[in-house]
Amino acid sequence: MKSGEALRLLSASIILAALMISAASASGYSAIEDDMEFRVDYPVEVKVGSCYTVSFWMKAAENLTDLLVVFSVHYHRDSQVETLYSETIISESEVEAGWTKSKSMQICIPREEPADPYLRADLEFSYKLNGSEKELDYEWYMSIVREETYGELESELQSLEDKVSDLKAEVKDLQDLVEEKNQKIEDLEEAYQQLLAEYSSLKASYQELESDYDRLRGEYEDLENAYSSLDSAHQSTLISLEKLKTRYESLTSQYEGLSQQYASLLKDYESTLAELRTYKDMYADLKSRHEDLRSRHDELIAEAASLRQRISDLESDYQSLSRIYEATLGESNLTKNALLAQTAAVATGIGVYALVSRRLERRSRGKPSEQAEEGNERKVQKILSGRRITIPSDAAARLGLKEGDRVEIDYGNGKLIIKPVREEPEESAAPKSGGEKDKQAPKE
Repeated sequence: MKSGEALRLLSASIILAALMISAASASGYSAIEDDMEFRVDYPVEVKVGSCYTVSFWMKAAENLTDLLVVFSVHYHRDSQVETLYSETIISESEVEAGWTKSKSMQICIPREEPADPYLRADLEFSYKLNGSEKELDYEWYMSIVREETYGELESELQSLEDKVSDLKAEVKDLQDLVEEKNQKIEDLEEAYQQLLAEYSSLKASYQELESDYDRLRGEYEDLENAYSSLDSAHQSTLISLEKLKTRYESLTSQYEGLSQQYASLLKDYESTLAELRTYKDMYADLKSRHEDLRSRHDELIAEAASLRQRISDLESDYQSLSRIYEATLGESNLTKNALLAQTAAVATGIGVYALVSRRLERRSRGKPSEQAEEGNERKVQKILSGRRITIPSDAAARLGLKEGDRVEIDYGNGKLIIKPVREEPEESAAPKSGGEKDKQAPKE
């Protein structure tokens, strides 16, 4: 009888724990948002005419302002809805992250007995997050309303079932006890045979392990000797590594120096290449100008030869007119005046052609309109992009100019003069007369 009562108590405890677990898992509502979370605990079913407690808990995950929480419970019966509870349970102007709040509410059910009544909950949140308003509304089925709760009905049913099972349990206990004893005897016999087999296996394994131990001991000694040899080789390798590191640092330093020299040489090469291109452009320009001057020179020589021939023709005409004049000295004064007029016209034409011929001869000689001053040299340079002018290398060497020196630029009256600056100019120096301005620019 005692064993039967123990089994009944154990089965009842298991059933009660299962009911408690199922009820606990269904007696709450919770939600987790990015900026807050809450939980509402309540019974899964309530009796008509009874009162029960609803627990509310929330936690803020962010800093919230103007927090307002309204909780409502609605009673549904016979297609009608009655609000049993609707109040503002939390009202805070500002809460910080991690803030928590708990509140309990007492709700009572009317004593009428409607058909299939139940409770519906409504929870409203309104607050501001980072200055922006936010509202949340949660609505869910809450509890069933009955005359007797599910637990009470289940308890009555369980008491009846317990009475029937008590008798069955007593018979079952005796049968189980006999089967248990028989099973224990069989288990003991099987265990004894297993122990004998295991003992034989362990004895053989022990002998094998002894032989393996001797073999492993010899291998261990060999490994110790090999380790000592490898350790000495490792130390030698470390010394070689340090030497290689020193050599690598030296080569790295030499490489950096060579890189700087290469960069400098590359810069000089690019500068020389730019000057070469400039000189090529200048040569092509001078060549075209030389060809143009040569063609003009040939034209002027031809024109001068033509003018000489014309002067020769005019001189012959003049001599002929002179002979006619001498032959007609004895004629009338009218004829003399006509001859004199013709002679004057011919002489005027000869003088004009002679003057034009001399001017053309001067131009054909190619005498420049502007001559360089005595002891100076003249160079023609091309203006590059950005209005840059390259100073010829021979001129820079003659004036002692080098990269980084400053030059003075005078301009006005149709001229541009570049002079090297030997001393620092005064900041308050007055501008030169004639509207010229002093400027300093790096040598191109």
